[in-house]
Amino acid sequence: MPNTFAYIVLLSFPLFAVLLFRRLPLQRALIWTLISGHLLLPSSMHIKFPMLPQIDRTIVPALSALVLCAIMAPRQRLATDVEARFGRKVIFILLALVLLTPFLTVLQNAEPVVDGRTFLPGLGMYDAFSMISSILATLIPLWLGLRYLNTRDGHRALLEAFVISAVLYTFPALLEIRISPQLHNWIYGFFPHNFVQHIRDGGFRPVVFQNHGLMVGIYFCIGIIASAVLYREARREGSKARHWLLAMIWLTGVLYLTKTLGALVLAILFGAAVLFLGRRVQIALAVAVAVIVMLYPMLRGAGWIPVDTVYNLALSISEERAASLKFRLDNEDALLEHANEKPLAGWGSWGRNQLFDPETGVMISTTDGIWIILIGTYGWIGYIGRFGLLTAPILFYALRQRQLGPSLITPGLMMVLAANLMDLLPNAGLVNYVWLLAGAVTGHVLWREPRESGAATDAKGAGPVPAPSARASWLMPEVAAPPIRQKRSEPRGTTR
Repeated sequence: MPNTFAYIVLLSFPLFAVLLFRRLPLQRALIWTLISGHLLLPSSMHIKFPMLPQIDRTIVPALSALVLCAIMAPRQRLATDVEARFGRKVIFILLALVLLTPFLTVLQNAEPVVDGRTFLPGLGMYDAFSMISSILATLIPLWLGLRYLNTRDGHRALLEAFVISAVLYTFPALLEIRISPQLHNWIYGFFPHNFVQHIRDGGFRPVVFQNHGLMVGIYFCIGIIASAVLYREARREGSKARHWLLAMIWLTGVLYLTKTLGALVLAILFGAAVLFLGRRVQIALAVAVAVIVMLYPMLRGAGWIPVDTVYNLALSISEERAASLKFRLDNEDALLEHANEKPLAGWGSWGRNQLFDPETGVMISTTDGIWIILIGTYGWIGYIGRFGLLTAPILFYALRQRQLGPSLITPGLMMVLAANLMDLLPNAGLVNYVWLLAGAVTGHVLWREPRESGAATDAKGAGPVPAPSARASWLMPEVAAPPIRQKRSEPRGTTR
């Protein structure tokens, strides 16, 4: 059971968000609100009211950032070219699929599931609206990224925040590697998962304030890739780059100590791609990942994913890891077969997407990958809607890359997104910052003009600098603008 302090921290987080928005520029305040909420708030606890999404570490930072951005942010001009208008129509269709699927799910799941001692109630319109409210809360970071992080300057700030926060997070992680995962229990009064799963190879896998140690590993993986991007871009710009390289080395060493093999493999592969491949090859790699992830359930069901090869590789490394992988694969096969009974809109909520022992009524399946959860709950329509929103930004950017300049920042951000997409296949880490990543790339391509003439730009070509909002005067203290030095005009032909 969570202690009183856990509820106080969760419910008082909006005040912390206000402080961030008072002290930081809007883009950085938005980023740090979502990241700090993900890294520091208690996991696996919530407050639930009827018909409303549960109040937890997902919705509290997202809703706080949404309200504060709405108060403070200036208006931005929509891109008007044909490609941007077409892309926005695609995003609108995908959003419609995500939001309308619960109605279809309810319509085909009105009857209860009765199997031996297993009884699961049928779904009604209450369940449809409950699911839609949860979906809307989940998609808030997508909108925030699309609307407020659609410049290269925003992308750079996002990458820097990933690196800085990951480096800071290594210190409590190292403590838990040494003494076992205890911080969540000490501070919030409970452990968010099964402790046995975090005993690895004679040591411990850190959890800190996440719901599982795997979430710590993938976050360090993101920090490694982001630091590689910033190091490469700093070298291209001729600015200081050594600190990004040191951060990458440090994070790699700590990730190795966390005993999270999947995240380490992703960090090495995508980090090496960022360091040694050109931007066009990086974009092509991100597109390939997006296509594979989008079609993964189809490829998995058809037997085109080399799961036996992956299992044998894991077996050569560790029998314990191979057994864990085998358990996951067997569960995915059984759950995919169950999901194919209602492929269009899925089985819905109340655990109807799971498998139960008819004699005891005990759940006998375990869902790990977010793809099997979505397929089972919302069917192919729900899966296409959500993973379409996550993968379409990469495809849109690839189609317009010639118009978006030579910088490595946004291609590198897509590599971070691609690594997260790969991690979503075996795991269920579809959290706020993943939606924020997808929204940031989407907004850069579809929200603003790729090149705007006559607009002020920042020193690094990050795009137009927005004017400060008068509505934010009560939140952000006024800062005097620096004086503008006028250039003295001289007649032609004069020399100094």
